[in-house]
Amino acid sequence: MRDVTCDVAIIGAGHNGLTAAAYLAKAGLDVVVLERAATVGGAAVTEEFHPGFRNSVAAYTVSLLHPTVIRDLRLDSHGLKIIERPAANFWPIDERRSLLLPNDLAGRQKAVSVFSTRDAERLPDYYAALERAGALVRELMLRPPPNVGGGLLELVRSAVLTRKVWRRQPEMWRLLTDICTKSAADFLDLWFESDVVKAALAFDAIAGSYAAPSTPGTAYLLLHLSLGEVNGRRGVWGHATGGMGAITTAMAWAAESAGVRIRTEAPVEEVLVAQGRAAGVRLASGETVRARAVAANVGPKLLFRDLVPADAVDPALRARFLSIRTGSGTFRMNVALTELPDFRCRPGKEAADHHGAGIIIGPSLGYLVP
Repeated sequence: MRDVTCDVAIIGAGHNGLTAAAYLAKAGLDVVVLERAATVGGAAVTEEFHPGFRNSVAAYTVSLLHPTVIRDLRLDSHGLKIIERPAANFWPIDERRSLLLPNDLAGRQKAVSVFSTRDAERLPDYYAALERAGALVRELMLRPPPNVGGGLLELVRSAVLTRKVWRRQPEMWRLLTDICTKSAADFLDLWFESDVVKAALAFDAIAGSYAAPSTPGTAYLLLHLSLGEVNGRRGVWGHATGGMGAITTAMAWAAESAGVRIRTEAPVEEVLVAQGRAAGVRLASGETVRARAVAANVGPKLLFRDLVPADAVDPALRARFLSIRTGSGTFRMNVALTELPDFRCRPGKEAADHHGAGIIIGPSLGYLVP
């Protein structure tokens, strides 16, 4: 069993690992991706969950896949096609009432007005505020973050970034402070009165996270609506034809086209450290992959608990990583139906907009507590 040498070894072939691999290879580096599973994709995979039925078994919708990544990796030429949802989300409230939020603002105002005229009137200002904050975040997303302890160059880069942010008006600072520190519930209380409306909007802040709408910091996740886009339309969510696995399959093709070596069923057992630096990895098979750098497309808690030697990092830093909460309050169930669901509050089995939306059981903020 011979050892392998490369510039960068990447642990995990999820969407982040594959994207990093493709960019590094396009920059001329020799990259090896090591994946424990038999297929690439991580959380973005399509699998057969019942004979004849294939579905996105983990991540299920797309909007935050940056258009720059789609363009740079030419994912569309590798088969990626994203279809917009006909509407955002649908909430059955009770036997008589429901809330369907279409993609257009006028349609959303009309839907919200059934529960509160005041909230419908406030909706444009709410989305405009999120868009102002989102514009700043989008501007910073593709910039390299300052590297703490990185020397004079990083200090200058940090100063430039700080000056750019500080130039904003005081009202923007107040908005950013609220979004970054408040809970989703508290932030939405500033705008709306209907509990149904607040619950509908709060769902975006807690989907997939182990947090309640009352958890400080969840207001930031409301920005995802303004940060994401599908086919050039901001704030829209969509579905990849072929499921989420189509995204990572296209990424794998892009990476391999750039020269990346992707190895599945190659679980990493340990990150090798030499003279205080990562020097490669050892696989469960006993094979060694030597590398100038190691990138991890796995969670930091798993990385520092299971893969990085305990004595390779400061004990206090390691303890901080190991204290990260990684539980989930999300329950996911895939079902194969003989017909479209027929809701008492919105009867009918013929295809309609609410059938193509995300169907959320959460008629009030109290339902959204893990």
